[in-house]
Amino acid sequence: MQALILALLATAAWADLLEDTVLLAIETARLNLAERDKEAPIVVGTIMETQKASPDSELEQLKGDFLSEVTKIVVEKLGVEVLDELSEVDIDSLLKETSTARKKRQTSGCGTTDCASPSSNSFRTITGKCNNVKNPMQGAAVTPVRRLLGKASYADGFNRIRTKGAKGTVLPSTREISNKIHQEGAKPAFDYSRNHFYMQFGQWIAHDIIFMPSSVGPLGKTLDCSSCDSPSLSENCAPIPVPADDPYFKANSTRRRRRRQDRRGSRDSSRRDDRNSREKKPESETSRCLRLTRALNAQKGLGVRTQINQNTHFLDLSAVYGSEECEGVSVRSFVDGKLLTYTNNGDLLPPQKKNDSNCLSKAPQYCFTTGDFRNSLHPGLVPLHGVYIKEHNRIADLFKRSNPSWTDEQLFQEARRVNIAQYQHQVYSEYLPLVVGDKLYNDFGLRPLKSGFFTGYSPSVNAALSAEFAAAAFRFGHGLARRDFPRVTNGNKTAGSTVDLGSNIFYVDSHYAANQGGQASFIEGMMHQPGMKPDNEFSFPIRNQLFEIRGQPGSGVDLVAVNIMRGRDVGLFPYNEYRSLVGLRKASTFDDLRNEMDSSNVEALKRVYADVNDIDLYTGIILERPTPGAAIGPTGGYMIAEQFSALKKGDRFFYENQVASTRGLKTEELDAVRRTHLSKVICMNTVGMETVGDDVFSLMSERIPCSSIPEIDIRFFTSSPPPPPPPPPRRN
Repeated sequence: MQALILALLATAAWADLLEDTVLLAIETARLNLAERDKEAPIVVGTIMETQKASPDSELEQLKGDFLSEVTKIVVEKLGVEVLDELSEVDIDSLLKETSTARKKRQTSGCGTTDCASPSSNSFRTITGKCNNVKNPMQGAAVTPVRRLLGKASYADGFNRIRTKGAKGTVLPSTREISNKIHQEGAKPAFDYSRNHFYMQFGQWIAHDIIFMPSSVGPLGKTLDCSSCDSPSLSENCAPIPVPADDPYFKANSTRRRRRRQDRRGSRDSSRRDDRNSREKKPESETSRCLRLTRALNAQKGLGVRTQINQNTHFLDLSAVYGSEECEGVSVRSFVDGKLLTYTNNGDLLPPQKKNDSNCLSKAPQYCFTTGDFRNSLHPGLVPLHGVYIKEHNRIADLFKRSNPSWTDEQLFQEARRVNIAQYQHQVYSEYLPLVVGDKLYNDFGLRPLKSGFFTGYSPSVNAALSAEFAAAAFRFGHGLARRDFPRVTNGNKTAGSTVDLGSNIFYVDSHYAANQGGQASFIEGMMHQPGMKPDNEFSFPIRNQLFEIRGQPGSGVDLVAVNIMRGRDVGLFPYNEYRSLVGLRKASTFDDLRNEMDSSNVEALKRVYADVNDIDLYTGIILERPTPGAAIGPTGGYMIAEQFSALKKGDRFFYENQVASTRGLKTEELDAVRRTHLSKVICMNTVGMETVGDDVFSLMSERIPCSSIPEIDIRFFTSSPPPPPPPPPRRN
C-alpha cells in the first residue's frame, strides 16, 4: 500500500483520490465524534480546572477535534506519507460540499474588534487583534502558538502522544521521572542572591502572556481525566500513571471516576462489542493516575494538532485588563478611566459574586475578580494584581487632574498605555537579565536603550509564543517556589503566620485575615526570604500538593509531572533534538551531556531513561547548569531569550517603538518611563510599605526609603491631547 501511495503522489489521479478520501472521512468523522461524545468521561460535581477554556476557545476545539478525526481517518486509509499533502487541502471548501452540520456553540458574545477603526491603530486592543497591520490576528488571544523546529512530535505524526522511546521501549511515567530526578532533598537549597519575590514576578509575567486552555467535553463540560483508562473514552485525556511504590499518591481502587452509571446502562451494552476493539483493558483495582486533560486542539486545517494561547501573546498586562472584551468590561468602573477596586476590607481586590470552581475557599471569603481568574493560584499573586490595578488608577487620577475635560475612555486608554509601558520596562531592564544572563541578553538585543527609539520593529516577526517557551522553558520558575514564607513588615518582623504554599493554592482566607499586615506583608515576606536555588529539585508542595483540598492528602497533582507530560501532549521533541538549535552538540550518549549537566544529574538520567534521545525537554532544560549570571541553562535560556526578542520586535506597541499611526511614546515620555523602577510602583501601591530594596529582586539589597525613588512624571504625557478614543465596549 505504501509503495502504491508513493507512486500515486506523482500522478494526476492523486488529487482526485485524496479529495474523495477526505470527503468520505468528513462524513465518517461526524458519526465517530457523535458516538464518542456519548462516552466522554464527564466530571460529576466540580473539579479544579486552572486552564479553563473560554467560549471562543471551545469553538476552536469543536473544529480542531473534527479536523483531527478527519486527518486520522485519511491517514488510516492512505498512510502517514500523506500528512504533508493534507496541509494543502482546502478543507473549508470541502466542508461546504458535504452535508456536515457542525454544532453551533455560543461564543463569548462580546463583539468583534474592528481593525479599520482609527482607535485600533492608535491603541492596543484588549484582545491583541490589529497589533500587526499586515496580519491582524497574529499574536491575538485565541490564536496558535508557533514551533521552534517548525514541526511537532506525535506518535502517529499528527495527534497521539508519544509513549515509546528511541529504542522502542515504553517511556517512563512522568511521575516516576519527577520522583527519581526532581524530588526535594533533605535540606532545601536556597539561592541567597535572589529573593522569593523574583519567582513571584516571573509567575506574574507567565500569567500575562501564557494561557494554554484545556480541552473540554461535549457542550463545554469538564472532562474527567483522572481514571487511567480515560484515554480510551476521550482522546483529550492524558492521565499520568502513578508508580505502585509512590511515596505520596497511594494506590486507590475508588478513584475511577467516569460518567454516571445510570447514563450508560443498556445503551452501553449495545455498543460494547464495537468499542472493545479500540478500548484499553480496564485498569487494575489498585492502579492510580493523576488527572490531566490535554491542551485544547485548535488546528485550522487537516494535519497536525495545534495548541492556542487564550491570552494575548503580548506583554500587555492581560492579568489586569483581560484578553477578551467581556473581561475588559468586567474589570472597569467606567468612571474617570478607573478599574474596579474593593475598599470595604483594607486593600483587597474586588471579590467574585460567587466563588467559581477554581476557588477552594468558602463564602464569605470569596476569591477575586481580575483580568485573569488564576489570581489566587499562589498567595503571592494577589498583591501583585493589586499593585498594577492601583497603579492604573493612580495614573488615571493624575491625568484627570491635569486634563479635566478628558472622557472616561480617554483616561482609561492613556492610563493603560503608561501602565503597560512601565511594566514592559520593568520586565526588560530588571527581570530578564537575571533569567538569561548577559550573553543571551546582549545576543538577542534585549537590553533597553538609554536614549532614542528602538528601530527593530518588523511586521514580519511573529510575536506569538513558541510551544517550547510556553510548555517547557518558561516553566523553569516552578523550581524556584518555596514551600512556605513568613508574612513580615518593613522592619523584617513577623506580621502574621507563615504562608504554607501547599494549603493555600486557590485558598484566599489568608488575605482576609485581620491584623496580619495586609497585602504588604505578603510582598515583604517574599522580598525578605531567599528563593530556591535553580537546580533539579522542586519543593514538596509543587511536586505533591498542587490543587490539593485541605484535609485530603493526595487529592492534588504533581506540577513537575504535569509539566513533563504537557510537553509530550503538545508535541514537543525530546531535549536532544533542540541542542543543535541553541549551539550545542547533539548528544550520542548520556555522557555527552556532562559539559552542560552535573555528573549526578547525568547518572540520574541514566537510571530513568533508556536512551539519551528519550529525555523530555522540560527535564533536560531543568538539569542544565545555569549559565553565568543566569537562572537557567543554555537551552532554556535560548528559548526564553528568543521569545522575548520576538515580543520586542513583533509588537507594534512595544514601549520603545515609534511606529507611524501608532499611539507610541514621545521622546520625553519614553525618557520618563526609563527613569521608573518596579520598586517605586510597588511602594506607591502597597499600603504600609515605607522602605524597599534598591534592587527589588536581590535578597542582600540595601533598604532605601520609598520616598527616595523617583516616580513617573506624568507632566510629560499631557503635552498634547490623545486621538479620538474607541467607543466604550458593549455590555451584554
